[in-house]
Amino acid sequence: MSTREPMDPSSDPWRVAGMASPEEMLESAIARGEFRRVSRRAFVGASVAGVFGLGACASTPKQSKATELPRGAWLEPPAPKPAPPVVAAAEPTEDKPEAQKPAEAAKPPDQGQQQGKGVFNPVGEAALPWAKPRFLWAKGRPIVAQMNPMLPVTCVTVHHDGLEDLFWSTKPADVCARLEHYRVGHLARGWADIGYHLAIDRGGTLWQGRAIRWQGAHVQFRNEGNIGVLVMGNFDLQTPTLSQLLTLTRVLRELRTTYGIKLGRVYTHKEWPGAQTACPGRMLQPKVRDIRKSIGA
Repeated sequence: MSTREPMDPSSDPWRVAGMASPEEMLESAIARGEFRRVSRRAFVGASVAGVFGLGACASTPKQSKATELPRGAWLEPPAPKPAPPVVAAAEPTEDKPEAQKPAEAAKPPDQGQQQGKGVFNPVGEAALPWAKPRFLWAKGRPIVAQMNPMLPVTCVTVHHDGLEDLFWSTKPADVCARLEHYRVGHLARGWADIGYHLAIDRGGTLWQGRAIRWQGAHVQFRNEGNIGVLVMGNFDLQTPTLSQLLTLTRVLRELRTTYGIKLGRVYTHKEWPGAQTACPGRMLQPKVRDIRKSIGA
């Protein structure tokens, strides 16, 4: 019998009754024009192109043609679909009304956006819509039955991985493997999925971790409404790259505006009372302090 991940023993005093869900907050940010709206068809096309552009994440970069990005078992049935020219077959019928399409297509998405309907986040509910989607790296499903709803977002916490097995690569194949390594390790701890919502690799690329609709597993007793952001590396032994710091700055700024996170609610792991941890490492901690000053957080 499955058990849920532990809830916090006491509720966050900053939580406000009636606050919007994370999905509604993100949808509002998109409606305000903070993120470009992408149609489902455009995203699927871009994702397929991204899979081949990213290179082989399943094994070594040398196996570029025969190898694809790692896919979970639940993605195997749809995988053959991009191969047949299904989209190409549909193009002739859609070419005719192409001239009318911009005027008609612009209306429904905007209306749906304002009313809170339709697809507002085509990357599968990442905390920020420009993160590389989870299906590019994850080899297994989240165990949804064991997860708790995220509920309103009230804070953000920055982490490093702290592993002795240092990670230096910026190759997409290696990044995918490392993210999967985190996920498997977190499952071994009894968690339902990777514990972080977002991860920043050493090249500065942002990756989706756990979907924003689910509470994370990254700070003991402090996960309610807490978005977990991992900066990949061990920053007791490594220095974060400039690209990582630039992306982290953007991520923290956009999370604050998207979810209405109040002043003083951007933390590092070690700053939580009772955390008793060195995370995010002595070389990242002061950088986070500088970033908070620069963005007024």
